[in-house]
Amino acid sequence: MTIFIPEDKVLEIKNAADIVEVVSESVLLKKTGKNYVGLCPFHSEKTPSFTVSPQKQIFYCFGCAAGGNVFSFIMKRDGISFPEAARILSRQYGINIPVQTMSKEQKRLRSERENLLTVNRQAMEFFQSNLFNASSGKQALIYLKKRGISQETMEIFKLGYAPTGWNNINNFFQKKKIPLDIVKKAGLIVKREKKDGFYDRFRNRIIFPIFNVNMHVIGFGGRVLTDDLPKYLNSPETPIYNKSSSLYGLHRARQKCRETETVYIVEGYFDLLALHQNGIQNSVATLGTSITVDHVHILRNVIGKDGHVVLVFDSDDAGMKAALRSLGIFMNAEVDTNIMLLPPGHDPDSYLFEFGYESFFDIAKSAKSLISFLIDALIEK
Repeated sequence: MTIFIPEDKVLEIKNAADIVEVVSESVLLKKTGKNYVGLCPFHSEKTPSFTVSPQKQIFYCFGCAAGGNVFSFIMKRDGISFPEAARILSRQYGINIPVQTMSKEQKRLRSERENLLTVNRQAMEFFQSNLFNASSGKQALIYLKKRGISQETMEIFKLGYAPTGWNNINNFFQKKKIPLDIVKKAGLIVKREKKDGFYDRFRNRIIFPIFNVNMHVIGFGGRVLTDDLPKYLNSPETPIYNKSSSLYGLHRARQKCRETETVYIVEGYFDLLALHQNGIQNSVATLGTSITVDHVHILRNVIGKDGHVVLVFDSDDAGMKAALRSLGIFMNAEVDTNIMLLPPGHDPDSYLFEFGYESFFDIAKSAKSLISFLIDALIEK
């Protein structure tokens, strides 16, 4: 059943929403006379041609001719429908939209999704508190700093720590009187096999919250601090998290990807943090899976049909295999793609911290096209 938003509610949202405030969330605006100007988020430009009129509550780009009202901006920015844009704005401005037209199943799924997002947000705050405010997080902080991760980067990406023990997050939600079934569905706890109850999925791990483009926490990744395996552990598939269509860091990278029409793709959390910390903000990471068709589709919508992708891989056997696995997907999608191989013994994380931003871009300039890479790989083989 289609969700219908009454016309009076649309008007109420339109009257309440400030387009300058909404646009400023993703575009740096500067006041010029009665209007505001900035770099267009929908195409790459060096001279601002994107104008926002607070008086008329509209935006217009003299470079690419994109324009419209506050709903149009949200729809184009996030690639969503009008009802979805209206709901984002209604929540932002505290306007209640009746949902009587939704079927019982739609209501159930919507309620479940909202509950899962709430649980994940609270879990993220719990993990953050353990990293920065609890003595148990001291070793995790030492490890992160040893890896070159700054306090600012930790805070920007909301890093956290899951303490040692089997029932920390379990007890946290029990005290909040939140049903453990929804906590389990979020992937934070696991049902015990031989007796009743649950245990924590993430234990003694640095936690990397995974956000969607709307800044909602949809899942988590965890890096162990000991020699235990697996070294990295991600949330399982849930109603709000699918690793084949999720990219780590996209919520921070999207704007820069649009501006530059270029995206760097790496494979690990620390690789992504290193790129962003070194100013390469148009970068994302896959989440324990190879590049998928969904990933390419998402990124193409961000960088545009003429955009450019740079795959950054280690030069070891695993990196070469990952690069080869990606060839067919990018060739079929007809996306301009280069493959960048780092010197032996280095991943993006270690290379950037040892040699820096400029050296990284020197290698990027000589990145091979897909065909050149494939020919060289076949010759090598």
